[in-house]
Amino acid sequence: MTHQWFSPEDAIWFASAGVLSLTALAAPVIARGRHKRLIVGTWGVTIVAGMLLLVAGVIAVLEGQPGHVVVPLMATGVIMAVGYGISLLFVLRAYRIAEHRKVAAREL
Repeated sequence: MTHQWFSPEDAIWFASAGVLSLTALAAPVIARGRHKRLIVGTWGVTIVAGMLLLVAGVIAVLEGQPGHVVVPLMATGVIMAVGYGISLLFVLRAYRIAEHRKVAAREL
């Protein structure tokens, strides 16, 4: 086994990725159809970061890292990549609905 990448005490910092749930505060902005580039960009960056964590987790497994290194990398990566990947579909749908409402309001 190679030198462990981080200690069990440091692994807890991956739990702080839960702070990303604060993106739920973007819901009212999305419903109004505002700041699409910023919101969709944030989702994209989060998905890519999750994928990078998954790759790091696979590398950790291949290098024989202990569980306290592999599990936080893989779990956080899955939550970020899959969770935000799926929710991006709903975000884009909400923006389409908001755009349709704006067009309908202009036609009145």
